[in-house]
Amino acid sequence: MPLKNFAIVNHPVRMRIFQALHAEELSINQLLKRLSDVSKPSLYRHIHLMLEAGVIEVTRTRLVNGIEERFFSAVNELIDPADIERPGGLEEFADHVQLYGNGVVQELTRYILSSDPLHIRNIAARDHVFYATEQEFIEVRETIYNLLKELETRPPSSGRRKYRMFIMAHPKGSAEEE
Repeated sequence: MPLKNFAIVNHPVRMRIFQALHAEELSINQLLKRLSDVSKPSLYRHIHLMLEAGVIEVTRTRLVNGIEERFFSAVNELIDPADIERPGGLEEFADHVQLYGNGVVQELTRYILSSDPLHIRNIAARDHVFYATEQEFIEVRETIYNLLKELETRPPSSGRRKYRMFIMAHPKGSAEEE
């Protein structure tokens, strides 16, 4: 379902919830542990808004002492190109990219500050600048996406650790410089 309202995710707490639920399935209690600065009533309000908007979904439930516990996950492929083309859409998309990117950087920063120096080898931070035609760039992008899609299908197993790779690519400089 395309995201019809960037404002649902373009909120600092909801962006953190959305990112916590990306490729994860978490309950309210698990989310509270990850977002320890967010109160339980506030978390419930944000979850309710996100469910209504279709940004997250209930992926499963289980009974715990006769009480239903729900597990949530983020919905992928949410950006509708028509949203970007409407008045103010481009600005909202830019806000979305900035908030999302900042969240990724904050998570990486927490990892760095909480890790043993030997674990820093697990960080891949590179900035590659290259020349390519539009078609060549699309081929590179699709190759990377296809490789990552295959990796996403691998089940957890002994020796496998979950990694996050956040990729941003854009033409360098402004359109006037081209």
